[in-house]
Amino acid sequence: MMKKITVVDALKEARENAYGVGAFNILDYTTASAVIAAAEIHKKPVILQTSVGTVKYYGAKRLGSMINTLKCDAKVPVFLHLDHCRSVEFAKECVDAGWDSIMIDASASPLEENIQMTREAADYAHSRGVFAEGELGVIEGVEEEISAETGKLADYEDCFKFVEESHIDFFAPAIGTAHGVYKKAPKLKFDLVEALGKEMDQPIVCHGGTGLSDETFRRLITLGIAKVNVSTALKHAYMDAAKAYLEEDGESYAPMKLIERQWQEVRDMAKRLIAVFAN
Repeated sequence: MMKKITVVDALKEARENAYGVGAFNILDYTTASAVIAAAEIHKKPVILQTSVGTVKYYGAKRLGSMINTLKCDAKVPVFLHLDHCRSVEFAKECVDAGWDSIMIDASASPLEENIQMTREAADYAHSRGVFAEGELGVIEGVEEEISAETGKLADYEDCFKFVEESHIDFFAPAIGTAHGVYKKAPKLKFDLVEALGKEMDQPIVCHGGTGLSDETFRRLITLGIAKVNVSTALKHAYMDAAKAYLEEDGESYAPMKLIERQWQEVRDMAKRLIAVFAN
């Protein structure tokens, strides 16, 4: 029987052994099962992330039930995480519906407001055995409901104040990455990642993983990143598979073949990245 661990256990183990846990923003049963299959190939834990929009589309209880069924059948630890939530009440709804962890994103607010909002959600989550992620600084780019034209790097001193007072379990500082597709080469704050990796108990999270080079991933993980978020790459694999199938065999009207093609492409994308994160 597989040993039961928490998402924080998995992230701390990853940091101690210099690998990263992939956190993929899934869309449906197909993408969720494909990502789990990729993790099983490498025998690594994996995080299935859900955007607020995805949860609203299915409903928290229905989506939570579906993912938790997949988790029970998985051969590796699988965790369900709410990504970039700007509503404490919505985060609480996901906590109550079976999420393993939630992220409150109040990073657009002044520091004290960010701390207060994040702490409220974290304390509620902790009271129900669920974990919390918070963000400091502003990550540039667009990811569904989250949009910022310009980024703002996290301040070193503020990072420690934020983490201590917000009560979060893992931490997403803005280090120069961006959501979506990179329009120019990012200038990352490797020195900030290294300092936080050495001095902070909480595992560090990298948002905006799509488009970073394998070398960059490995360097970030070596410096202390334990959780690597991937969203855009999954969407591209999912949609590109559909486009390719419809161009090649769209006249057959065989939905299951289309779904299988999407499943394979998402699995292969996740499998490649998990191998990179394994360092």
